Amino acid sequence: MLYKLEIHPGAEDDVDIAYHWYEDQLSGLGETFLIELEGYYRKLEQNPEVHSKISRRLRQVIFTRFPYVLVYEIIKFEVHVYSVFHTSRNPKEKFKRK
Repeated sequence: MLYKLEIHPGAEDDVDIAYHWYEDQLSGLGETFLIELEGYYRKLEQNPEVHSKISRRLRQVIFTRFPYVLVYEIIKFEVHVYSVFHTSRNPKEKFKRK
């Protein structure tokens, strides 16, 4: 069974900002960021419970290549992605979009 993935607007904004920043640094790097992100999305659809909890309800995926974490919550058979969060930001900000 696949979980339904719900990407919240704030997370979409995070992705857009990161993509453009990486593309400005090096052509194609933004695409590499998106490919890594899409891989995590596919894994979340299959087994979202595999990643560690950061609060009672929230979990996070730690990116391998980029300094980001993906913050999400499992609600029944849906995965709600709230943030694609740059790790240099204040960690408390991860919880503000829920």
